[in-house]
Amino acid sequence: MKTILVPCDFSKAARQAVEFAKEIALVSPGEIKVLHVVEPEYLYGNGMAGQPYVFNDPVLPISVFIQDAEHEFENMKTALGDATVKITLVVERGPLIETVLNVAERENADLIVMSSTGAKGLREFFIGSNSERIVRRAPIPVFVTHQTQHVNDIRDIIVPTSMDLTENEFLTEVKKLQAFFGAILHVLYINNYPMSLVHDQQATASLQSYANFYNLERYTLNVRRGANLEKGILDFASKMPGSIIAMSTHGYKGFEHLLKGSVAEGVVNHTTGTVFTYANPQN
Repeated sequence: MKTILVPCDFSKAARQAVEFAKEIALVSPGEIKVLHVVEPEYLYGNGMAGQPYVFNDPVLPISVFIQDAEHEFENMKTALGDATVKITLVVERGPLIETVLNVAERENADLIVMSSTGAKGLREFFIGSNSERIVRRAPIPVFVTHQTQHVNDIRDIIVPTSMDLTENEFLTEVKKLQAFFGAILHVLYINNYPMSLVHDQQATASLQSYANFYNLERYTLNVRRGANLEKGILDFASKMPGSIIAMSTHGYKGFEHLLKGSVAEGVVNHTTGTVFTYANPQN
């Protein structure tokens, strides 16, 4: 990885994401851009329901936020210790999601690493967590962490699949990930038999054909029963502590996203582990 972008609000979770990015950059090697986004405040209740107005009175100059961010940044760098990896701070003002994506493009980032605390209830249904929305729209790979994650601890990568044979780019990224971590792939198919009318034995045979098609190495094949794909993936991952989940995203937008959603986004929001996502351009 040449450039890793880490959105950071300097919370404990965000600092853990920076530390994970630093470990990746040490091995890859690469540099880290820590992005601190100052979001505009919105004022509602102006007589026009649902119409946000940027609250400009008063608005502190961006220099104040830069000064505060630089102070937090230096403290974080000191806590990280090893100065081998180049880590620089970028401070931008704007809507969080758009700013992260714009800066990723401007800085030619190869990877986004970010933390997530998830979203619940109506917010999850209509909006989703920030990490979900970035995963949905990012054209580059994204790592989402929910707790402390160390590179040397990753030895197992769970790869949920529908056995789609048009995921060449995604599986290429998965192989790179496997080589980077020296990990075993655990290819997972959630079989919703009897609704699918496919017996587990048939599903296992199809899964083997899938692995052969993509020339996978050092892998296990796993078929699990379950009516809900997301729950099936999370249940499987819960029995494999220390593993990460690698998934391709569909990139649904608008009403289509509301109807179909994305299993990857749901996993990102509800898992307690680390998820790697890749926007397969063929999806």
